[in-house]
Amino acid sequence: MENDMNITGTQIYDFLDPFLIWVFRIPENPYIGFTLGLVWVALAATMIGELCMAGVYFLNKKHFSGIDREMVQNHNLSIKALAVKNKAAYKACNSIANEAFGKNFFAHLALFASSLWIVPFAIGWLSYRFGKVDFIMPWLGSVGPAFLFIPVYILVRIAFAKSKRFLPVFRTIQRKIKENESPEELMSFQDLVDERQRLAGQSASGE
Repeated sequence: MENDMNITGTQIYDFLDPFLIWVFRIPENPYIGFTLGLVWVALAATMIGELCMAGVYFLNKKHFSGIDREMVQNHNLSIKALAVKNKAAYKACNSIANEAFGKNFFAHLALFASSLWIVPFAIGWLSYRFGKVDFIMPWLGSVGPAFLFIPVYILVRIAFAKSKRFLPVFRTIQRKIKENESPEELMSFQDLVDERQRLAGQSASGE
């Protein structure tokens, strides 16, 4: 069984090899080539992960929409109840809102986890390709390709998150997700202060 698993892993990496290795070979300088290749592998893993995450979201869009609407509506109701000094309504709505916040947090945490399944394959391919190469780091000595890939992946993931709104497919995904969520915006206590100041200003102008 173990031998079959190793053969399957090798076949997967052989399949991925043409799609990933070509970027490493573009520059003549091997250091630049390896750095550029790491960015490419991280970008490919990020894009595939983001698409998988979007797929999971839209397969469960009613669930995510329900949690988000419950969270926003009850939070805003609690703020409005506080504005009229209705403590009982505030506590009831705030309790429901807090529970919905928890559900929303863990639902999106699970959603994010669905985008990470490709990372072990990326690391596995890097080990398959460069596992015998010694990468020497100051003060650390020899490290594996995974040690170098993880920080690159994190940086690429952050940069990609900031750039999604400019990319056609991912911009559409963001818009569809926004349309599926609550049309209300989360209110804050500052909104109450601003509203009171606005009303006070109108009252003063009327006088």
